[in-house]
Amino acid sequence: MLPPVNSSILERNPKFDVLYKDLCARKLNPDGSTRDVKKQRIHGEIRKSLATYRTNLHTSQILTRTLSTLPSRSPTLPQDLHSPVELVTAQLTGQFPPSDRDVLAADTQFFLSNIDIISSALSDQLTTAATLLCKIADSKRPPSIDEVHLKAEEIRSSATLDLPKELADEKVHLANTAHTLLILHLSLLQTSILILERTQHGALARANSTRADHIAARATLLGLQAKIHTHTHPPPAEFVRALKNFRAQQGSSEGKLKDREGLARRTLDLYSRAGERGMRDLAGRKGVLLGEITRMEAEIEGLERGS
Repeated sequence: MLPPVNSSILERNPKFDVLYKDLCARKLNPDGSTRDVKKQRIHGEIRKSLATYRTNLHTSQILTRTLSTLPSRSPTLPQDLHSPVELVTAQLTGQFPPSDRDVLAADTQFFLSNIDIISSALSDQLTTAATLLCKIADSKRPPSIDEVHLKAEEIRSSATLDLPKELADEKVHLANTAHTLLILHLSLLQTSILILERTQHGALARANSTRADHIAARATLLGLQAKIHTHTHPPPAEFVRALKNFRAQQGSSEGKLKDREGLARRTLDLYSRAGERGMRDLAGRKGVLLGEITRMEAEIEGLERGS
């Protein structure tokens, strides 16, 4: 394709203007290829002939296929025409050799004599198929049968022109998105490396290690100073006496607790030796004593009231 030329350049160069117009009009095609009128005319005729042949071929194939399914799908086709239709379809598809045509001549003649009925049924089937194609072409607003070729051309144009352009735009958008993603990934890696360098291998890591060593050295020094202070500064006499008194009190308290523990163990041993019968006897005695105590308290209370 020839690049556009500014009109001011063409005005300043009239000879180049003539040459440029001659190239665009007579020598070159719009796509930049060399123009050959005779060859292009021949190619145009070939394309038209090819389109005509393809149309005729597809028409024949559609009619043959529809005719082959007509007996099983058409409810209006009479039963006596099913066999002739199937035989004629077999002849059209080459299932019978030419030598058998004389044998099938009667069926073929019967088929031709009822061609109007068969044509009507065939037309109904093609109309049904065309209606389905219209619905497939546009399910929301199906076009009419007369307009279905326009819809087909629109779909073909969309598939060959619009969709490739949209796909190319999406590829560019995808490439830009991938580029942005790679840039972000690179930035993330750089930041991660910087953080690792600072926290584990850099100045910050060395500073933390030095600070920890310094704290450990200070702790060791304080421990040594405490030991030296303990050895060089004995505790006061009052503190020593207080500790001795506390130890003596602890010893006496410990002895008393041991005595109470021994007494409790002996009592528990006596209870275990007495057994269940002894425990019942003790419980009975306790009940008698409690009754005597209650009686004595009642008598004392009565005497106090009488006085």
